[in-house]
Amino acid sequence: MEFILGSASPRRKAILSSLIGDITVLHPEVDESVSPGESPVVYVQRIVNKKMNYITSKYREEGLYLTADTVVTIDGKILGKPSSYHDAILMLKSLSGREHNVITGLSLALKRKNFIINDIGYEVSSVFFKKLEENDILKYLSFVDYTDKAGAYAIQENGDMIIESVSGSVTNVIGLPVRLFLKMMNEMDVLKYYF
Repeated sequence: MEFILGSASPRRKAILSSLIGDITVLHPEVDESVSPGESPVVYVQRIVNKKMNYITSKYREEGLYLTADTVVTIDGKILGKPSSYHDAILMLKSLSGREHNVITGLSLALKRKNFIINDIGYEVSSVFFKKLEENDILKYLSFVDYTDKAGAYAIQENGDMIIESVSGSVTNVIGLPVRLFLKMMNEMDVLKYYF
């Protein structure tokens, strides 16, 4: 059964390829703006649903489809991808010496000729940052491509420079909570096609 990932994230593709093998990657084109008053959990669930609707309408093949969205949130505010180098610095300063949450929403759909079964879930992990001086932030940003990363950082790319500890799923912080993904596959009774 074909596996279709609706995500531009190279990290998600790498994790899924290591689990599933060959996958087809599509890039959903949806507006990811936050609605006024929208909570981070509601936001990620809404966005993964929009991405799923987009790819299942554009790609007609039968198979298993997955979309995902990851946000960094602190004080109830969603930190998306930085819009500039200066924005990346401000984001990392806001996280310095503090705990924040990383939330990843997943939408999994089994598409057949006559029907689609869909499930949406999310996972939350807590990340505690080291106290960072401006030089620490500038040094970290020189090592990573911060432009495509929520919160301007990636745990798997020199994360030890900025992260003190993680409570919860590390793969969630990377962008694909493996436990949740496998649980959703099991509940949809599709594990047998891949494992």
